[in-house]
Amino acid sequence: MGKGSRDDQIEEIEFDVARSPFQSFCRMNFPAGDFPSVVRSLPGAFALVLLVSCGKEPDGNFVGEISDWQTEVFEAKALQIEKQDYSLRLTLRQVGEERPAELVFRHLDSGREKIRAGEWMVGDGNRTIAFPDGEQVQEYYLYKQGARFIFQDSWGLSDDNGSLIRLMRNKGKSQKRSFRLAFNFESDGKALFVSKAFPKGLNGEWEMIEGRVVANFLDEVSGERQKYYMSWNEGNLQIDNLTMYMPFYHRYFVRPPEATEGMGPMTLEDIRKGLRSGKIETTHLASTDNRKWIPVSKIQGLDKGTKQLRRKNWMYTTKFDEPPILKPR
Repeated sequence: MGKGSRDDQIEEIEFDVARSPFQSFCRMNFPAGDFPSVVRSLPGAFALVLLVSCGKEPDGNFVGEISDWQTEVFEAKALQIEKQDYSLRLTLRQVGEERPAELVFRHLDSGREKIRAGEWMVGDGNRTIAFPDGEQVQEYYLYKQGARFIFQDSWGLSDDNGSLIRLMRNKGKSQKRSFRLAFNFESDGKALFVSKAFPKGLNGEWEMIEGRVVANFLDEVSGERQKYYMSWNEGNLQIDNLTMYMPFYHRYFVRPPEATEGMGPMTLEDIRKGLRSGKIETTHLASTDNRKWIPVSKIQGLDKGTKQLRRKNWMYTTKFDEPPILKPR
């Protein structure tokens, strides 16, 4: 993934979650004849809690908060490149709908800095950071590997030792923000999810899987699916992990019929804006690979409301170090 995108892999972003003895007990598989003896060996009150809570079905409204990064700062404090010592700091922010990025490359001996500003987006199992470079755009990729984050471009960044560029998240400089969210569970398996991003709510379904509540919701506009895995915690629901299934659509290179090279890659929204402004005409040609070209007007999904040509579905799983708690209301 460090060298461009990989269409044949699914990136899973995980954070360690400590499992309590109570949760472990709920997931233990006891032979049919052994379970009663185990329960009988426990104090009566504790046994009753276990029997009621393991696999309990949710009913009604549950409300809580979930945290997300508002500003993330990643650093490599010592890099040797071409026998010179440098530090690198990458800052990714979320400001409303905008996602600004800043890269600071500092020469340690002289203190001189090179600062680049751009924007970032969720890519194919990574975060793609784009920095304008004259008429071109340089793209970099950030993905998690163990406790560190790998920072790469399409050609493969490395230091003088041939090692990948590894960054650590600076938790002191990074900032989180909290969002309220609410779930409504109905007895027929239907569910409703409400959050800041979806104030009108998303309809979905819930089911019990191995004693856990699993609820999934589809945003039909973006094609994004969210799947929440929850367990019981003293009468509250605890979100153990969240899996996002995100569709990624083709991007296109665009050129006039007489040109040999295309501009891009562009999203369908970029092409729509180009058509409205007159920078792109219906006679222009489009291609996903710079080899096979079709008229812009023939691009699937160009007209709003029609279905785009989907390239890949990607899955992201987040496990929380501090699982969000949902309380019944």
